[in-house]
Amino acid sequence: MMRSGNALEALVAGLRGCPAADADWQAVIALANHTLLTPDLFSSLVRAGQIQRLPQDVRVYLRFVHDCNRERNLRLRGQLSEAVAALNRREIVPLLLKGAIPLFLSVPEHVPCRMTSDLDLAVEPVEEATAQACLEKLGYAPVARGRGLARRQDAGMLELRASQANGFGPPGLVERDGLRVKIPPVHSRAMHWTMHDLVKEGDYWRGRIDLRHLRDLAQLAESDHMDWTALQVAMSDRGARNALDTQLLALHHFFGTRIPASCARRPLVRFQHWRRVFTAKHPFLGAPLRLAGNLAWGARRFWHADGLARRGPLDVGRRIGRILFYSRAKI
Repeated sequence: MMRSGNALEALVAGLRGCPAADADWQAVIALANHTLLTPDLFSSLVRAGQIQRLPQDVRVYLRFVHDCNRERNLRLRGQLSEAVAALNRREIVPLLLKGAIPLFLSVPEHVPCRMTSDLDLAVEPVEEATAQACLEKLGYAPVARGRGLARRQDAGMLELRASQANGFGPPGLVERDGLRVKIPPVHSRAMHWTMHDLVKEGDYWRGRIDLRHLRDLAQLAESDHMDWTALQVAMSDRGARNALDTQLLALHHFFGTRIPASCARRPLVRFQHWRRVFTAKHPFLGAPLRLAGNLAWGARRFWHADGLARRGPLDVGRRIGRILFYSRAKI
């Protein structure tokens, strides 16, 4: 049976268009499914002209998942267009975030292969109530215990939030098929993904890697001019800078992205990078490191939590369980 490290290396090789000759494809597919990268794996191998090197049953499965995801993304694209059109009629131009950006910029013939869990939109704080009322007229209803909006007939939720300023200039206005949206600069998108994973979700402390978002960063760096040094300078404090440099080391390690040499200068960053890669490749041997990181992150969350005393023991127990055991497509 293939070790987890070998499955990870084989998956990354496939995403780079170079399938491993001795890959255990059952293990690779299991990891690709867990990290939500199965459609991207198929698409990468097709673009590289390497798909025929895989066993037939593997090719059939990968194509099936890819095609199902394509149909879902077409539905998400239609859902996004409907929401943007309704907001535009109220003179609201939403800011698109994360997976909503490539969906909006695509055409039906070339819909992205990225697996997208929901659609993220942001509006100006003064427009948030109007925007929510507008979407509710389309049949959306708030989801319990969450900030998303959903309808029964849709392929995914829609998340609406208030936009926040960043240090990379204003978003650009983009018009497609009569629809108007704002898209943040590429550096803002890279910062959002990095800070969301490593700081908000605690991957820096917990030693986890969101391989799908790492893949997103690698593709951003390939398609746009990315000045990682400018991103380093924009970090709010030393902790955020350490988190960014740790993510950049992982980006270079897995996808060969060119990064500033300064990323590897600090011993703490090098240790955090080693810890994340080691636990991803050796989940059983790395379990003590992962547990220590989860406990440290849990203590940090509880220490800074607002209103924790007002929560009941059941809710506190659920939060502890999520911190210690919930991985959500992480490795």
